[in-house]
Amino acid sequence: MKTYKDLMNEKFNFKGAVKTKMLDKTDKRWVDDLEKKGWEIEDFILSSKGYEITIKKGSKEARYIGKTPDKALIQAAKKAK
Repeated sequence: MKTYKDLMNEKFNFKGAVKTKMLDKTDKRWVDDLEKKGWEIEDFILSSKGYEITIKKGSKEARYIGKTPDKALIQAAKKAK
């Protein structure tokens, strides 16, 4: 059984997001696009503002918010350079 500390240190898992119906298999394209650009998904959470995605590249960090998880992911993939 994983502890709270272990769960908080885990990286984003695309297969887990698909399994929980947060993302669709077709969204893999956007995750791969971010990884190709060198970005890493730190957090992908549901907040009061909507779905928040936090991406990180070295010391740079960016946060994007969308009404649906796929819209937040697409926005992050398009704006990340």
